[in-house]
Amino acid sequence: MFKKTQVKALLSGMEFLEGHPWLVRFLLRPISRMPFISSRLMVLFKGFMGNTAFEMHYVDLERGRIGIGGVEEILFGSKVIEQLHKVLETRLPEEEKNAALYELGYNLCRWEVSTALDGGQWAPGVLVPLIRNSTILGDMRSDPLLARFFVKTMGMVSRLITDEGGWGHLDFEVQAKPMRVILTNSQEAAWLGPADRPVCHLYAGIVAGYASAISGEELRAREVECRAMGATRCVFEIDR
Repeated sequence: MFKKTQVKALLSGMEFLEGHPWLVRFLLRPISRMPFISSRLMVLFKGFMGNTAFEMHYVDLERGRIGIGGVEEILFGSKVIEQLHKVLETRLPEEEKNAALYELGYNLCRWEVSTALDGGQWAPGVLVPLIRNSTILGDMRSDPLLARFFVKTMGMVSRLITDEGGWGHLDFEVQAKPMRVILTNSQEAAWLGPADRPVCHLYAGIVAGYASAISGEELRAREVECRAMGATRCVFEIDR
């Protein structure tokens, strides 16, 4: 009962802010950027209060480091995606190359999400078990309230990491079976299309890494529609 009350309260707050963008823009965002307050707010709260990822990044010029919420990052030009494919295909057979790209995406994203949730700077400890637990995928299919909460929470996480990181835009169909993740404007498809088969192997691994970090179990992602093949978007199905 306590968990359901928490979810309902948090969801009400999220939906209230969505319905009052003027409040976010003209009141909450300026307040959240005040130094005294900003240093005490967690990443997801700042996001819902209208801040962008780049406004939340910290830059350590002395060490040559950049990061957000305790997760260090390195910025690359988007051509790195094409080059990963091109370099690996000169050294590996097609199937092994695709598997290597998938594993790379999986390991990187599982590390990033786990580091963000465990570091205590993205979300308060009381919220983390609501986002990450071993029954989350099944629970969402039977509980529309939890599904809405998860979609909005992960929508904010993906906005900060995926949209504002230049990877494209993610949507989640969490009550579909298997669960589906929709990627619009895939960088992988943009660099590697046109193609006669799905090409987003790196991003399939990223999607699986997201889902596995949240659920705490090894999940797989399979691309069933790809923009490089002429589809309007890339679609991934997630299952065990």
